[in-house]
Amino acid sequence: MSTIRLPRLLAETTNANVSHNVTGGTVAEAFDDLFSGLPGLRNHLLDETGALRPHVSVFVDGHQADLVSEVGGEADIRILHAVSGGRSDSALSRLI
Repeated sequence: MSTIRLPRLLAETTNANVSHNVTGGTVAEAFDDLFSGLPGLRNHLLDETGALRPHVSVFVDGHQADLVSEVGGEADIRILHAVSGGRSDSALSRLI
């Protein structure tokens, strides 16, 4: 079972926990499992076409991913929202 970790602000906004166990072979399938229990998260992460919103970044086991990225059986999937004032990618990698 994989784990999705939400940013604390998003979890608080949607009355969700920060960490969720999910199943699925891709990020999209893991998101579908997450949304089955927390449908309100869908609009925060995906646009009306089902694509990731521009301000949302997904990392699987520390590597940037997209919806078609494969996830292993015990993957660590982290969701980050963009922040203003940008820093280098190396600064971002210390956050995940």
